[in-house]
Amino acid sequence: MKNTDNGLLLFKTNYSESSLIMTFYTELNGLSRYIYKGGKKKKTPFLVFGHYEINSFKRPESDLGIINSLTIATPHLSTTSHPIKVLISYFIGDVLKQTLREEQSDQQLFSFLLSLAEELNKTDNLKVFPLEFLANLIVLLGVAPKTVENATEFNLEEGYFLSNDKGNRTTKEESIASYLNELFINLKGPQRQVEKDTLTTLLSYMRIHVPLFDNSKSISIIREVLYD
Repeated sequence: MKNTDNGLLLFKTNYSESSLIMTFYTELNGLSRYIYKGGKKKKTPFLVFGHYEINSFKRPESDLGIINSLTIATPHLSTTSHPIKVLISYFIGDVLKQTLREEQSDQQLFSFLLSLAEELNKTDNLKVFPLEFLANLIVLLGVAPKTVENATEFNLEEGYFLSNDKGNRTTKEESIASYLNELFINLKGPQRQVEKDTLTTLLSYMRIHVPLFDNSKSISIIREVLYD
């Protein structure tokens, strides 16, 4: 059956000397996997988290579609030429690989991912961008922690913040809890010097609350490039 859809490329793997297996999150079919025969020979590189129009067909007995043609739907030129944005794109793709399991469409999720790709193209606030992405994704996955006013503690396992008055002393853990609490309330992180530890805490939270999530391979790279 022939199909035209548009989607965001999450990851790709080699299939043969000339072909690729490509995984997209698409508008009409959700998480979808395709074989692109001869894809490795194309002169234009396929960008992780790029937005593409996909023309394909799928045999009833197969889980994989076969791509006939693949064209860029929305150019993201600054993301293509900016090495840190490319790194963030791979980080986003790796996180989504660990979290998106269902092969069904979700218009809210697709709209979020498309707006995220467009924002990555425009933004210069790269240290905060992965934090806002993770916080928004956690909300969409339905596992957001319960927030409070003036948080000083974050219970990772139970998923809630606490507010305890301990005077003027502020520890690193209290700063992270306050940052995260505000992040989830406003979905916009304040400018502080705790981004690296906040990223680690968010990913730890996802490992507890999102089944089979493991982002250990990409996290060390993005921490080194963005926060060290």
